Amino acid sequence: MSQEWPPEPGLGDRPEVDEAQDTQNSPATGDRDGGAASGAGVTSLLDRELLVPIRSSSGEWVDPSQIAVESLRHGTDTEGRFVAAFTDREALSVLGPPGSDAISVTGRELFERAEGADERVIVNPGSPDQIAVPADVLPFLLAGIDLATPDALRARRPLGAMPPLEVPATVPEPFGSELRAALAELPAVERAWLLRAGSAWTVGVALDPKAPLAEFDAVRNRLHALASERLGSRRDLIVTDLRSPQLRAHYEATAAPFYEPAAPRSFLSRLLGR
Repeated sequence: MSQEWPPEPGLGDRPEVDEAQDTQNSPATGDRDGGAASGAGVTSLLDRELLVPIRSSSGEWVDPSQIAVESLRHGTDTEGRFVAAFTDREALSVLGPPGSDAISVTGRELFERAEGADERVIVNPGSPDQIAVPADVLPFLLAGIDLATPDALRARRPLGAMPPLEVPATVPEPFGSELRAALAELPAVERAWLLRAGSAWTVGVALDPKAPLAEFDAVRNRLHALASERLGSRRDLIVTDLRSPQLRAHYEATAAPFYEPAAPRSFLSRLLGR
């Protein structure tokens, strides 16, 4: 299904779905700060169940864990694609793509998936109280960093949206050595940077270009498990996929890689242990 989401009285023009042409007057395209993520409003969504439309209209139940980001229905506006989510069935019915199936996931799970795919999220798009969460805000949100801090506020702006990265004076042990060992066991990882971002650590991961998108989920899960064990909480480690050239350049300009294999190998070779 790729038809437009028709406007409802009082709601103005609403975003279109999937491959439909961009809508110029959608509220989702307005001032970025007008409906952008802010403080308690978006934080309260972390533990809330959200309905996310998917590319299916069969009416059959689907296991949410089996749905990849690309299988979610996307809205479009003048800034490009976004993942749409809705707070309840009524909002989905009024604002969402007609006839679409939807999965129910917590806000945290949705934001984690969106962060991994470098996607922004808009909750209840087209409504007066929509909440827009830019992709660069997601690491702050998931790490429990106050979105009102200067660093997070900078990440909400269209320009200069990268969080300020700093080279750590020291890396605690055994976290540092175990992180290198874990990265060496992940065949899709070509290079990785370990930096500070505010009060949290961040690992920027450069994957083999041929690696499927799902590989980043495996990398992030492994590193979050290590952070839980050695740092006390997975929230203390922001794992970032550096497929975006602009984002990767930001890490490269800050420091040399924390990890890279002694001899570069292809993704297939590393996967086969050669």
